[in-house]
Amino acid sequence: MKKSWSFTDTYGKEHSIVYKAGFGLKLIVDGTAYKLKSQNWFINVIDYSIEIAGSDIRLVAIGTKVDVAINGVYIGSGKPYVPIQANTPAWVWVLVGVSAIVGLLLNAALGVVIAICFGTFYINFAVSRKNKMVIACFLAWAVIQAILGYWAFTLSAAINYM
Repeated sequence: MKKSWSFTDTYGKEHSIVYKAGFGLKLIVDGTAYKLKSQNWFINVIDYSIEIAGSDIRLVAIGTKVDVAINGVYIGSGKPYVPIQANTPAWVWVLVGVSAIVGLLLNAALGVVIAICFGTFYINFAVSRKNKMVIACFLAWAVIQAILGYWAFTLSAAINYM
């Protein structure tokens, strides 16, 4: 995945910002590459800061959703920048880990994929200060995992019975 942005600083100079995700995470600013590392084992979570010509530039990525904030305002959405780590309670990170591990145990790879998708919702809602939505998403995740787990168990029992 590759995303790019450009902006003009206060001195009138044009700057380019490119985010590349794949086998490694990279931020390329005006041709200079910076290696990035996710803040979470299960979900791509990045909040990387760099200063260019007096402007505070922040690359923020949660899952596949990526945006750049310049001087506290996101380029893509126009919303104010909110720090991820400072606004995500520890219990949300625990839910992300529990979802991934339990998803793996109940439904193998499909369970992990579903857990990662829901984990991005947990983090996005937590950053937006919507804690009730985090709980609602976790409950929805639990119901979906239980249904898939029951379906897989029933299917495997039917196959073994034959």
